[in-house]
Amino acid sequence: MLTGQYQHTIDSKGRVFVPAKFRSDLQGDLVIVKGLDSCIVLYNEEQWNAFIKKLETYGEMQMKRIKRFILASAFNTELDSQGRIVIPEDLRKHAGIEKEIAFIGLNNCVEIWRPDRFSEINDESDVEEMKEMLKNAGF
Repeated sequence: MLTGQYQHTIDSKGRVFVPAKFRSDLQGDLVIVKGLDSCIVLYNEEQWNAFIKKLETYGEMQMKRIKRFILASAFNTELDSQGRIVIPEDLRKHAGIEKEIAFIGLNNCVEIWRPDRFSEINDESDVEEMKEMLKNAGF
């Protein structure tokens, strides 16, 4: 299960250590894409395929812009022998990542953020609004 928050640094070649807790769920082919919240999203092959399948269930016109945005940015990678992945420069630029990285586990994928941006968006979260959303969802 991909949960938790971990911080690491990225080197000048765009390599970063994936948190050890995430590595067992991130074996084999991985896909990194632009996220809609100025972050990067990392999927294992199974979750990526499930995401694509779900995208395909919606009408072409409804999803075309989203598909272009996400799929055009897709980068295939895998863990190297040291447990690192490479994050391409265009994806780092999208997320504003320079040196520090926050890995955020979201159960079926991992978001990769510039730590200060994640703190801003997470701290701005309205707890009362989230309570209402959970209530409406039956929790």
